[in-house]
Amino acid sequence: MPSYRMHLPIGDLHPGATPADVMEQAALALGSLHMIEKRDVEAPLVDGRRVGRVVLRYVVDPLEGRREDDTARHAVHMVIDHLERTTATISPPRAVLLTRGGGRFRPISWR
Repeated sequence: MPSYRMHLPIGDLHPGATPADVMEQAALALGSLHMIEKRDVEAPLVDGRRVGRVVLRYVVDPLEGRREDDTARHAVHMVIDHLERTTATISPPRAVLLTRGGGRFRPISWR
């Protein structure tokens, strides 16, 4: 089954929300669409400062042609919309969608 990974930079938390809530809600939204293989919260250095991000690896049912990528892109939009309604702002310009090809993940456009 095709494997994808989304990296979603966390902006401002909604009042009362925690980073754990963001992960929980991201997994809830994505899990309603696809099987999640792995989930994590990271804080890589970006432009000299740490930026929290949700990282979710998931599988998409095998489809024909580019439909798999389209299905994965739809998942990114759904998760971002859900998180922004429930727990935190997300920085879409820095969001990343990766797909596995040749044993490695490579970026693809999610817009």
